[in-house]
Amino acid sequence: MIPLRLVLLSSALLSIFGIVTSQSVNKVHLGFPEAWDGDKYRELYCPSKNIPKFLDGYFLCQLSAAYGDLKGKPGTRLNHMIDAIGAIGAFHISNGQVVFSAQYYPSRPYKIWEFYDRNMTKASVPWAGWSDYNLTAMARWEQVPSNPDSARFHPNLDFWRVGNKVVAGTEAPYWVGYEFDVRNLNKFKLFQFKEENGIFGNPRPSMIPISMAIHERSDHDGTIWGSFSAMNFNEQRFYQGIFTVSPEGVRKVVGLYDYGVWDANACGKDDEYIGDKTLLPGYIHSITSTENYIILPITSLLINPCKFKEPPMTNPKSPIQNGGLWGMDFYDMVPMRFLVFNKKTGEFTTQKPLEVFPSMFVTHQLNAFENPDGTLVADMVVYDSHDPYVKYFYTDFLTTQLYPSTARILRFNLDTKGSRVMYSYLVPQETIAADFPQINHGYEGRAYQWAYLVEHPFASDNTILKINVDDPAGSRNLKFKSDPSLVLHEPYFVARPDARREDDGVLVIRALDLSENKGVLLIVDAVTMTEIGRAYVPISIPFGFHNRFFSKKDLGLPEGFHVNQFRPTVPATARTTPEQPIPLTNTKASTQKQTTMSIQTSARPQPSIPYSPITQKPNPNGWSRITVDHSGTTKTYPSMPHTSAKPPKWLPVSATSEVPWWKRVQSTDRPRTIRPSSIEKISTTKMQPTFGTTHLPSLPSTFKPVQPEMPFSTPEPKTNVISPSETTETPSAMRELYEETIKALCRWLPRVFKTISSDVCIENSQKAVKWMSPIASNYADQLHIPNPFNPQMQVADDPRAARLPNVRPSLYRPVHPRGHYNIIPPRPQQQ
Repeated sequence: MIPLRLVLLSSALLSIFGIVTSQSVNKVHLGFPEAWDGDKYRELYCPSKNIPKFLDGYFLCQLSAAYGDLKGKPGTRLNHMIDAIGAIGAFHISNGQVVFSAQYYPSRPYKIWEFYDRNMTKASVPWAGWSDYNLTAMARWEQVPSNPDSARFHPNLDFWRVGNKVVAGTEAPYWVGYEFDVRNLNKFKLFQFKEENGIFGNPRPSMIPISMAIHERSDHDGTIWGSFSAMNFNEQRFYQGIFTVSPEGVRKVVGLYDYGVWDANACGKDDEYIGDKTLLPGYIHSITSTENYIILPITSLLINPCKFKEPPMTNPKSPIQNGGLWGMDFYDMVPMRFLVFNKKTGEFTTQKPLEVFPSMFVTHQLNAFENPDGTLVADMVVYDSHDPYVKYFYTDFLTTQLYPSTARILRFNLDTKGSRVMYSYLVPQETIAADFPQINHGYEGRAYQWAYLVEHPFASDNTILKINVDDPAGSRNLKFKSDPSLVLHEPYFVARPDARREDDGVLVIRALDLSENKGVLLIVDAVTMTEIGRAYVPISIPFGFHNRFFSKKDLGLPEGFHVNQFRPTVPATARTTPEQPIPLTNTKASTQKQTTMSIQTSARPQPSIPYSPITQKPNPNGWSRITVDHSGTTKTYPSMPHTSAKPPKWLPVSATSEVPWWKRVQSTDRPRTIRPSSIEKISTTKMQPTFGTTHLPSLPSTFKPVQPEMPFSTPEPKTNVISPSETTETPSAMRELYEETIKALCRWLPRVFKTISSDVCIENSQKAVKWMSPIASNYADQLHIPNPFNPQMQVADDPRAARLPNVRPSLYRPVHPRGHYNIIPPRPQQQ
């Protein structure tokens, strides 16, 4: 009973303190597919929400895409992530939209797998690697001539940017890189450096490069810094080299460190090297740099010259042989070493590497920078052994147990002048289950604060950990946790365009939803570590190693989507009904010249714009490619289709119906006058219909009437016509006011002018009315007031008159039973 109580007590304590892990390996086998077919889709539109508009580029992902049957026999399946058939997945992000596409790398293993209809059981793994392989199948395929564009290994680890080119690469057992067209994921070919050195450019039989670190460092001018190991077989010397790659692809070896002469007679039992271990180079997976220095972490996994031969057969009676690491050994008593190279002088700062105990294995770098006192700071992910390679990345391990808590996040202080190294921890825990760190890449090589790591990689319900490297107590650390069914992968930090702080940006994270077996793209605010955007991929995306975001500006590509991209897989069909448009569907619009074009209409009215005919060409992959024809002349079409019966060309004015308030134009606060015409002369300069006679004006051929948007009714002529023959007397009040004014004026004038009598003044005032009437009419029009000398003048806003929304009232007199109208011509302006 005591053990049971202890178990219950420990479980309760774990629950209280929140130490119980919720990560799971259930269904993670979905991330290690037997034969992934995601490359058959040219482009997949990913429904998205809240994707930041400043993200405009390609989020490239390395995929370990095909393994064969995970439960198959040895030699008929791949069970290590590095061995899996490699592919590239690309998220094209632009203007808040996401499109996903993928393609396999045309490597030699892929070609063989494709030859056997993507059946790994038939292919029988005819190449050596971390997985078990088949010697018989390997011998058979060795007789086939090699393809210069098909590498022997998959470039499925990381990406480099050389100028405007993106190169996918790997390091096992030597560096392999593929350049390709990022936009279309094609034109794969082995990347060839422009060699300007005596090791790679003019290879000598005695000096042979052995390995090259996959993780490089880049300066702000685009110069790449890398490292490699080489051996001079004639002199039995190992070298550690430093090289640069210019944006044009020119590689130069700028530094070589000589480890010394190793003892060829120091090969002991099981090919173990028993000589001086300091004469052997260590494995380097990643390098780091500051503004002026390159730092090489030489791990305790050493290159063993005693194993420079074919590995021994694990089972002489069977063609199936065990795969795994060969040519290197991890030594527990060999310390961690550092080589520091000065970029400016082109020399190593110390004659011997700096050493620190105990033995260590470094996978990835956080960052490095220079202290004011001259010491160097380098932050790394460190393990006690090389178990991540020989244990953690096997599918048998990842599908049955969680990523173990064995990683140490350490800060190394390198004193090159004192030849000593000290290290400290950056997190409160001594070890954590985290790796794949990322930072704001704008802070590479200088002091920084924040880093982001993946906790429990390749497990569902895992998290992204944000740590403050200046606070080892972890009081400012944050975690991002998403849906329990999601497996989060390595994030990539993208700063905001107007960022003013280091963590002001977003994390772009790809994930696999194990409940749906479909991919997800997450956008996480790097400050608060909360999700702000998401895109759903309609297919599954396999697990992989590293991801990188490349902006179109960095690659020299135009911004935005191409016209043939961002299209669904279902081809669009055009509608042929001209009178019944449906919003956001293809309809047919015809003009008076019977010119038909395919346009996309909307329920929202828009102004008429010049338009070019658009056609849709069928695509064998099911995509609708849109092309625009610019050969014809530009025409103007009304963009608002009508769903009612076709109205007449001219809108009759009804004096008895009220126009809605939103149709009126409030151009002035004063009423407008409408003047009938007394002159039957047609104006050719102004074609605006006004009150006047019934003569029909001659309209120009290019004149296009405005089509109405509201139904109308035919008015009665008596209610809408003011006949020129009708007269109305001047109001008596106006006449009396005029006469009283004249009498008062005539009584005052004789007092001032002795020659003018009162009778003469009244007589001349009556004559003056004849020439004052036109002047008064002109002023009445300008001031929008009634004209007392013309009783036929009306006010436009008078309730008795018609009210129009956008034009002055026009008059039509129906003369045809079917609704044709004669237009009353406009009256010319008075001179």
